[in-house]
Amino acid sequence: MLNRAGYSFLPVLPPTASASHPAPSPARAPQQGNPQPSVRLAAPRAGTVHPLQSQWQGSASQTERPPSQSVGRHTTILDMVKWDTRQNVDLVGNVLVLGHESRAHDPRLRNTGGSPDPKIKLTLDTGTLSPADARYGEMMGKQAAVNMLQNTVRRYDLHGTPAAQRIHEICDWLGDPRSRMTAGVLGDITRDVGELVHAQETRDLGPSRAPREAKRMPMECMTHLGYAIRDMRHDARPEHRQFLNELGYETMDRVMQHKLSPDETRDWLRQVDSDCRQAGLEGLGKLVKRLRHDIPASADGYETRLHDNIYGRAMESVLIAELVRDPPANVKQGMSALALHLDLTLKTLPRQAQQEVALQVQGMMRHERRGWQANSPELESFFNARPEQALGALKRLLRAPMDNGFDCIAVPYVTVKMSLCMQAHGGAPWMGRANRNYADVVGHAAARLTEAAPNSNRMAPKSGITMHHQPDIVGGREAAMHPGDRNRPNLEQASPELHTALEHGVSFVSGVSGSTNIVMHMVGDILDRGGQVDPKDALLGTMMFLNYDGGHSMHEALWVGKQLDRSLDLRMGMPGGDPRNFVADYDRFIESFPQAKGRDQLRAAADTAWDKTLDHFGQHSHYSPENR
Repeated sequence: MLNRAGYSFLPVLPPTASASHPAPSPARAPQQGNPQPSVRLAAPRAGTVHPLQSQWQGSASQTERPPSQSVGRHTTILDMVKWDTRQNVDLVGNVLVLGHESRAHDPRLRNTGGSPDPKIKLTLDTGTLSPADARYGEMMGKQAAVNMLQNTVRRYDLHGTPAAQRIHEICDWLGDPRSRMTAGVLGDITRDVGELVHAQETRDLGPSRAPREAKRMPMECMTHLGYAIRDMRHDARPEHRQFLNELGYETMDRVMQHKLSPDETRDWLRQVDSDCRQAGLEGLGKLVKRLRHDIPASADGYETRLHDNIYGRAMESVLIAELVRDPPANVKQGMSALALHLDLTLKTLPRQAQQEVALQVQGMMRHERRGWQANSPELESFFNARPEQALGALKRLLRAPMDNGFDCIAVPYVTVKMSLCMQAHGGAPWMGRANRNYADVVGHAAARLTEAAPNSNRMAPKSGITMHHQPDIVGGREAAMHPGDRNRPNLEQASPELHTALEHGVSFVSGVSGSTNIVMHMVGDILDRGGQVDPKDALLGTMMFLNYDGGHSMHEALWVGKQLDRSLDLRMGMPGGDPRNFVADYDRFIESFPQAKGRDQLRAAADTAWDKTLDHFGQHSHYSPENR
C-alpha cells in the first residue's frame, strides 16, 4: 500500500512494459459508482512527437512540456493540468508514467545524501530501463501522484468533502500493486480531481455580488420579467391587475412559442415599455427598458450563453417531470402499443437470437445505469436478471401494464436498444429506413460533439435537462450520468438547425434526436402492418423519456417528428416548411391534443413548469430581489 504521508519504499510492482514485451492496455482509475476500471485503448502513433514524449528525446523546448513534471512537498494535482488535455494525452495514453528522485534544482545537493525538499521527476516509460529500475520508477511515479493528491486535500482544505472522499478512493486504487498509472490515468485523475476542487471552491465562495457587465439572453430577461409581473400582482391595485395578468400570460406564451430571438424580443419589450407607462406602471416600465437594453442586438457571438439557457432547461425539465409523475392515459396506451410491437418482433427471431438480443440489451443498459430505472419494477428486474433468465425478464417487461410514468418512459428506452440489437439478427425491419434517415438528415442536423467516457463529477441525482454546473430543479432517485452532460454543440461546424435553435432560445441538449428517429420509424412500421397506435401519443411518450433521462429537449424530439410526419404518413398535423427553419411551438403542440387525450393535463404541467421556473429565478438569479 502506498504511504500517504510521504515518500517510502513500496512493495515490488509487476514489471512494466518493454519494447519487446508490451503489457496489456493498463486500466484507468475507476469511475465513481463503477468499481471496475475501464480500458484505455489509445496508443502512441508512430512518427509523431508529442509534448509528453519530448522529454524522451531531450527536447529543450519548454512549450512542448507539461507545465509541471516535478513533484515536491507543495505540488498539487492541479499543477498537472496539462496532463488533462486530449491533445496532450491521447497519443501516449497507454504509456506508463515513471518517477525518479531529482535534486537537479539545487546543484549543491547533487552529491549529498539528503535534501530539505526532495522532488520526484515524472517521465514516460521508454522501455529502456532494466526491469528493476522500471519497477522502482513505477512505484515512485504512483507515490508522487499520491503525494500530489494529499497535498491537494491540504491546500484546498477539502477534509470531509466529496472531493476528499474521491481522492481517498483514488489513493486506494493507486496503492493496489495491480494498478498501472499511465499517462491516460494521470490525465483522468487530474481532470476528475480538478473538477471536484473547482466545484467545492465554487460552493464555498458562493455567487459573486459584483455588478454584471455581460449582455443577457432573451430567455433570462423574459424570466426576469415574468418574475417581476408575478410579484407585482400580489399587491396590485384593481385597475392594474388585469393588465398584469394579461402581460404575464403573454410573457409565458412567447417563451413557450420560442419567440425569443434577440431582435423580436427587443422589439416586443419596446412596446411593453410603452404599454406599462401608459397603464401607470412606471416602475415596471423602467425594468422592461433595462431588460431591453441588456439583450444584444444579435445572437452572433453569444452561442455558448444561448446553449447554457438555465431557465429554458429548467422549465422543460419541470414540464416533463409533471407528465412522468402523472402520465396521460393516452401516453400509457401509446407506450403499450410500442411494447406489444417489440414483443411480436422479438418472437419472429429464432430462440437463440432472442436470447442473444436480451443479453445484448441488458449489457447496453448495464454500461450506463439510469438514475430513474428503479422506479420501473419490471425494467429493474430485467436489468438484474441472471443470463439464463434475461429473455424471460425482457418479455415480462414488454408485456407489463403501464402502472406509472416510469413504466412509460422505459418503453422508448428499451425500444432504441432492442431495435439496434434485433437489427443485427435480421429483425427490426424499420431500422433500414431509420438508418438511412439518420445518415442523410438527422446526424448532420444534430451537430453534436460527444465525450465518450463517463465523467464521475457529472453524475448527479437529478432528472431533466439542466446541466451539471446548474442548480437542479428536478431531483432524481439515484446519481447517474446524463447524456446531455457529455454532449455539446459543434459550434465550429454548426448546422443550420443548430443556429436556428440557439437563436430562438431553444435548449440544445444533444441536437436533434436519433432516438426519436428510431421510435417514429417503428411507429410507421406498426401502421404499415395495420397495427393501432397514435403517432402523436408515441412522440409525446418518447419526448418524456428523452427529456426526463437528460438526453434531449422537447424541440429536439419534435424536430424529428416534424421531419418524418409526411415521409412516413404519420398524420400528426406538424407544421410544414423547411425543417432547417423549424422552431418548436410548445403551445401549439399542447393545443393539438384533444381534451379527451390530455390537453388540460399538458396545459396544467406547462403552467406548473413556468411557475417553478420563476421560483428558480427568485432563488438563484443575481438579479433576483431575494438575493440582495
